[in-house]
Amino acid sequence: MIRPLKYSLRMISRARGSALLRSGAVAVAAALTFFVLAQSSTVRAQATDLAVGGIGVDTIERATLSLTVIAVIVGALQVGVLMTRVVLQRMQEIGVLKAAGISSRDIFLVFLFESLIYGFVGGVIGCLVGLLIALFGPMPGGDEILRAFLITVALSTIVATLAGLAPARRAVRAPAVEAINHAW
Repeated sequence: MIRPLKYSLRMISRARGSALLRSGAVAVAAALTFFVLAQSSTVRAQATDLAVGGIGVDTIERATLSLTVIAVIVGALQVGVLMTRVVLQRMQEIGVLKAAGISSRDIFLVFLFESLIYGFVGGVIGCLVGLLIALFGPMPGGDEILRAFLITVALSTIVATLAGLAPARRAVRAPAVEAINHAW
């Protein structure tokens, strides 16, 4: 369990700029999620003031929640596509690892840990961006910010990890000889 995590961290540190870009896919969704969660009481208060023309508080809350769900789905798709690309780029390396006798479970965990780390880092970056955006409006309370931060980081980590399952499975299924001969 520790060996795949160390290997994932080494691969991420080698990637540098592209690793930050991969985390950025999650950060965009996380920023919107954090902003909506942190401003939920403010949105509720403003929605009662704006409840005219048959548009109620529930409708406005559902609309903001819908935007958040869409952002999370788009973030998950982006992570899935990026992790598939990472698997394809490192296919020869996967073949060498298999030929060296590294277990399929360890290879699976390498890519799963990588997507988990991208989700966590993207969630934290997204929260910071969401907090900067929130500074331009009415500032939420400390409890709301902490709750929004914890929910957003947990949600982005879980979503990114789930999005990385299919690419990790693809890495494990590749036969060693074909993976070594794979040309990107």
